[in-house]
Amino acid sequence: MKSADADRASGYAFLAVALLFGIPAFGFGLGSFTRFGAGVFPLVISSILAVVGATLVLHSAMRTGEAATRILAFDFRAVAAVVGGMLFGAFCLRRFGLIVAVPGAVILASLASRELRPRGTLIAAAVLTLFAWLVFVIGLGIRLPLFAGL
Repeated sequence: MKSADADRASGYAFLAVALLFGIPAFGFGLGSFTRFGAGVFPLVISSILAVVGATLVLHSAMRTGEAATRILAFDFRAVAAVVGGMLFGAFCLRRFGLIVAVPGAVILASLASRELRPRGTLIAAAVLTLFAWLVFVIGLGIRLPLFAGL
C-alpha cells in the first residue's frame, strides 16, 4: 500500500471513529459555558479526530493528484466486513459466549482483506479469543460467558 493510500485509509478511520463517538455525545448534554455537561469531552475529542481525519484524506488526495471524486472512493466490501464482524461479536457475546463471538468477529473482519489466509485467520481468532478471556474475564473480572449458557 502506498503512503497516500495509507494516509487516506487512516483518515477515513479517524472520521468514522469521530462520527461514532461524536454523534452520541449530543445525547449526554453539553451543558452551559459555565458548567459543561457530560457530552462536551467526547464531542471535543471527536472534533479533533474529525479534523485530523479530514486533513489526512485531503493531504493524500493532493499528493497523488487525484480528482475530488476519488477522495470518497473506498472499499465498501472491506468496511462491511469489519462492521459486520464488530456487530456479530456484539450480538453474539452474551448469547453464545466468547468461544463463538470473538472468533466469529475475527473471521468476518478478515474478509476485508483481499489476501485472505485461512490458517493465519484461524490462528489470530484463537489468540484473540484467549487474549479477550485473559484480559476481560481473568484480569478485569467481568462476567462473560465462555460458552453459551455458562
